[in-house]
This record gives sequence, structure tokens and C-alpha cells, in this order.
Amino acid sequence: MTTSRLGGTEEPLVGRLLRGAVGGVLAGVVFAGVTMWFAHSTGGKADMPLAMMATIVQGDAAMAAGTANPTVGVLVHLALSALFGAVFALAVPRLRTNGTVAVAGTAYGLLLYVVNFLVLTPLWFTTFKAANQPFEVFAHMVFGTLLSFAFFGSGARRGERALAIGRPSTSLSS
Repeated sequence: MTTSRLGGTEEPLVGRLLRGAVGGVLAGVVFAGVTMWFAHSTGGKADMPLAMMATIVQGDAAMAAGTANPTVGVLVHLALSALFGAVFALAVPRLRTNGTVAVAGTAYGLLLYVVNFLVLTPLWFTTFKAANQPFEVFAHMVFGTLLSFAFFGSGARRGERALAIGRPSTSLSS
């Protein structure tokens, strides 16, 4: 651990990247489960989101031909979740409180939606145009929020409670 310029201790980069990757995978598993539930609950096949994720490596034609492999989709999704978690880990040392980490994580999830669905989908991954966009916004924000929990109490936030309930208030009029 090194002292950060924010006054706390900074977690070593390798540990922080690993924390992000693991947090990303765990958040990604929840994300995949929720999207599978949503697909099934709206009359679709539960494995449809996984087949869609497979098109990232198999191409859009695989979906049209019915050859998009959900197992490939799981692997792609887990790899991307780990990568997205590690990228978020790079920003974490700048965040001083658990609340700031949670807000940043939620915003990061929204940013992932914007990049994935509003930039990359029209250019390369047109299969994702079929996804329910409002639900995808929600699911990506949940991913980012869950990812943020992996960093609660780490680095400069070490020793801070996960929830600030019960803290003595600081008042300007003492």
C-alpha cells in the first residue's frame, strides 16, 4: 500500500485490477441472470441474451442463421465484464467515499450502455438493436452499481463503513 494524494492508502494496482475483474465478473453474472429472466418473462427464450452476446465474436450472421452459441456468449460476457471491472478499477483511487464510488459505478454503467448500444451497435453489432433499450439502460446501471460494491472500504476508503448510518454529524455551528 502506498499513501495516496487524497490522504488514505492506495491499494496496489495489481490488487485493484484483480478486485475490479472479480467485481466485474460477479456483477456480470447478475447482469446476465437478470437479462435472461427478462427475456423469458417477456415471451422470449431465456438464452437469447447469451446468443446475442455470442455475436460479438461470431458475427451478426450467426444470429440470423440460428448458430449463435450461448456458451460462447457466456464466455464473451464474462471476459468483457472482467475487462470493464478492471477499467473501472483505474478510476477508483480518485474516489474518496463509498457513496462517490457508488455514484461513479452507476454512471460508469450508463457510460457502458452509451458506448455499447449507441456507438458500437449501429456500427458493428447490429443484433443488439433488437434488445429492449430501456431495460438495457437499467441493467447496465445495475451492473455499474454492483461493480462499485467491490471497492467499498478499499484504498483511501479503508475503514469507512459501507453505509454512513449512525455517523455523528458534523455541524458548522459548534
